[in-house]
Amino acid sequence: MSVPPPVPAGPGLQEQGIQAPFPAPPNEGSGTRLGWALGIAGAAVVLCCGGGFVAFLGFGVTQVAALNEQSRVVVSEYLDALREDKFDDAYKLLCDSQQARQSREAFAAQQEDRPQIRGYDLGEFDINNSRLPVTERYADGSTDVVTYYLEPDSQTAQLEICGRE
Repeated sequence: MSVPPPVPAGPGLQEQGIQAPFPAPPNEGSGTRLGWALGIAGAAVVLCCGGGFVAFLGFGVTQVAALNEQSRVVVSEYLDALREDKFDDAYKLLCDSQQARQSREAFAAQQEDRPQIRGYDLGEFDINNSRLPVTERYADGSTDVVTYYLEPDSQTAQLEICGRE
């Protein structure tokens, strides 16, 4: 009986004359590569999610600015039409519920009984309540601060005047 030779301590021990069947993978820098990979992946996630958040925020700010501008245009057109005694043009800017409550003729008669508008100053549109405060100046020299209520039209989504206080 012969005794088998002792098992060497491990591959690559060339002093014992043993060669590894394959080269060992490099060991240096693997933590650095992993760190870079995780860092780049994390930055990509932050950019994608952050970009979506910024886009959503930008959309909201743009929508508020558009509603503010549209409210000012509608109320200006309405008051300009009243100032120029173009009651039919002003009536067209009223919402459907206001038009259902009052005919064009009744609206024109009501406006003729009111003091003549000579000028106005628009306030800031309240997006939460759809209100626009206006300081109206009349031909007799008096002023009044009124609030116009606005609603989007169900068909066109354009703002319309739905009352004043």
